[in-house]
Amino acid sequence: MLYLLIIIYMKKIKFPKIKLKIKNKKRFWIIFSIAIIFLIITSSIVIGKITKPLPYEFATVQKQSVVQEVSITGKVKPAQAVDLAFEKSGKIKTVFADIGDIVKEDQSLVALETSELQAQLTQAQANVENQTAILSELEKGARPEEIAIAQTNVSNAQKALSDTQNKATTDLTNAYSNVKDALSDSYIKADDAVNKQTQELFTNANSNSPQLNFSCSNAQLVVDSQNKRIIANNAILDLKAKASSNSLDFNFLDNALVKAETNLNQISDFLNTIDNALNYSSLTNTQITTYKGYINIGRSNINTAITNVNSLKQSISSQKITNQQNITTQQNSLESAQKNLELKLAGSTPEAIASQKAQVKSAQANASNILAQIANSTIKAPFEGTITKQEAKPGQIIQSGAIVVSIMSQAEFEIEVNVPEADIAKVKVGDLSKITLDAYGSDIKFQAKVVKINPSETIIEGVPTYKTTLQFLEKDSRIKSGFTANIDILTNQKDNVLAVPYRAILSKNGDKIVRVLNGKKIEERKVVIGLRGSEGYTEITQGLK
Repeated sequence: MLYLLIIIYMKKIKFPKIKLKIKNKKRFWIIFSIAIIFLIITSSIVIGKITKPLPYEFATVQKQSVVQEVSITGKVKPAQAVDLAFEKSGKIKTVFADIGDIVKEDQSLVALETSELQAQLTQAQANVENQTAILSELEKGARPEEIAIAQTNVSNAQKALSDTQNKATTDLTNAYSNVKDALSDSYIKADDAVNKQTQELFTNANSNSPQLNFSCSNAQLVVDSQNKRIIANNAILDLKAKASSNSLDFNFLDNALVKAETNLNQISDFLNTIDNALNYSSLTNTQITTYKGYINIGRSNINTAITNVNSLKQSISSQKITNQQNITTQQNSLESAQKNLELKLAGSTPEAIASQKAQVKSAQANASNILAQIANSTIKAPFEGTITKQEAKPGQIIQSGAIVVSIMSQAEFEIEVNVPEADIAKVKVGDLSKITLDAYGSDIKFQAKVVKINPSETIIEGVPTYKTTLQFLEKDSRIKSGFTANIDILTNQKDNVLAVPYRAILSKNGDKIVRVLNGKKIEERKVVIGLRGSEGYTEITQGLK
C-alpha cells in the first residue's frame, strides 16, 4: 500500500527534469528496487505496531440472572421396591401371585404349611383357658373336689408327657430306619459309577497303583485321575462298610450319613476329573463319546444318591425339632398342672394368686408367639405394586432369609445419584431439578425434587460421594424403571444482579480483582464476588457498577 501511495504521489508532483548520466542502468534499477522493498517492509512493521489490537478480551458489566446448577447422571428406580423372605424355613403351601401380577396392599402372596403351628396354637389357647380357670378358682378358694381334680390333671399331664416321649422315640426310630437303605443305595450307585462305568479306562483299577490305559497329553490330569481313582476305591469300601453295619445307634447313623455324603462327593470329583482327561486323550471321537456317556450315567446316579442322603438328613433333623417342641409343650403342661396342685394344697394366698396371674400371662404370651409365627408364615404385599420376582413353588422347602418374592410400586419413581463432595455442599433437600431421559431425548423434560441426602459418604473410584434421592413431582406413564436420567439440580438463583464472566476474575494477594479499561489505561479494581453460576458468570456484590 505504501508503495502505491508513493507512486501516486510522485505522479501528481512535477519534479524538475534532471538528466543523469548513468553508466550502468541495469545495476541502478536493481539497487532502486531493493530500496523500495526495504521501505515497504519497514512501513508495514510500523503500521502493524500502530494498528495491533490490545491483547485483551472485553466484557460489559451488566445486570442479569445468575443460575447455579449441579449436573449429574443417575438411574430411575421405583420409589418403593422390596425383596420379601420368610423369617423361618418351611414348606410352601400356596402361591397366590405370579410374576407380572398387580397386587393390592396387604394381599397374600405366598404361604407356608402351618398345620403343626395350628395344632400348637390350639394347645396353647387351651392352656390359656386352663390357666385362667385356675386363677379364677384360686381367687374363689380351693375345695376338696378341686384338689382332687388338680391331682387328676397332674396324672394326665404326666401320662401325656410319657406318651409324647414314647411317640417321639418311635417317630425318630422310623426316620432312622431309612438310613440303612440310603447307605446301601449309595454303595450300589457308587460301585456302579466307578467299577462299571470307568473300569475300561484303567489297568489295575482296584489296586493301589491304577494306570490310565489311554494316552493323555495333560500330565497333571493323568496323575489326578490315578490318585482320585484310589480315593474313589477307598470311598466305595467305606460306603460298603457303613451299609453292612447293623448298628441302630443314632449317633452312628448320623455320622454314617455325613461320611456317605463325603464319599459320594469324592467319587463325583473323580468322575469329573476322568471326564476332563478324556478331552486330552488320543482316543477316537467315537470312543470318547462312548466313555463320556458311561461317565455321565455314573455321575447322574451319584448326584441322585447325594440328593437322597441330604433329604434323609433334613428329614431326621426336622423330626428331632418336632419331637423337642412336642415334649417341651407337654413338659410345660405338666409343670403348670403341678403348680396348680401346689396352689390348691397351699391355699389361695396373695402370693399364690400373683404367681398364677404370671402363669396366665406366660400362657397368653406363648399363644401370641404362635399366632405371630402363623402370621409370619404368609408373605403379604407391603404396598400396591407389581410382582417382579416369584421363586416359590408349592411343596418346595424354603430356607429362612431366602428371597421368595420381589415387588415394586406401580407408578411412583425416584432417582438415586451419587453427588461428588465438590458439589454436595450446594445441594439441599427441597431443591428442584430438570430431568431429561435418554429414552426420550433432550426435548422432553420432567421435574423432580431432592427428598433425601445420605449423610455418610460412598467412595467411588477414590472420590467421596453422597447418595442423593430425587422424586418426580408428577406421575407419568412414560417413566420406566432403569431409564438413564440427566439431572440439572437448581441449587441457587439470583435475578437482576451485576455479573461478569468468571474467567475475568483474578486472585492477587488474597483479593479478587478485575481489570477495567479506563480511557486508554488498564486499571485493577478489588471486587467482592457472590454466587458463581453454572453458565460461566459470577455475581459481583461490590467494586463495579
